[in-house]
Amino acid sequence: MDRKGFTVIELLVGVVIVIVIVLIALPLGAIRVKRQVEKGMKTQMVCIREAEEAYKAKHGTYTSDETKLADWKHTARKYHFQIRNASSDRFIAEAKADLNNDKIYDDIWTIDENGVLKNIK
Repeated sequence: MDRKGFTVIELLVGVVIVIVIVLIALPLGAIRVKRQVEKGMKTQMVCIREAEEAYKAKHGTYTSDETKLADWKHTARKYHFQIRNASSDRFIAEAKADLNNDKIYDDIWTIDENGVLKNIK
């Protein structure tokens, strides 16, 4: 008899192939999203530095109050920004993120008045 269709083995092989493709694709997508979020954070850090420089040019000192930085608006997802230290000649801004949603900051970056961007954690 000539039967048309797939055998159970052929169906199982097809399902396994699809599962393997999905298991490979999912982490790659997560990595891409993380990089995009990190890129947005770095852009925000540069904007903070530029806003601090503009503030210093006008007032003669850096500020630790983000609300006084007129040219900077917080738009990066998942990151919390703050200016840790500010004085007349230096400042350090910090970006912290809880990327795993476990209430622990697992990604911390800083930028200073010279534009040095560092990954602390």
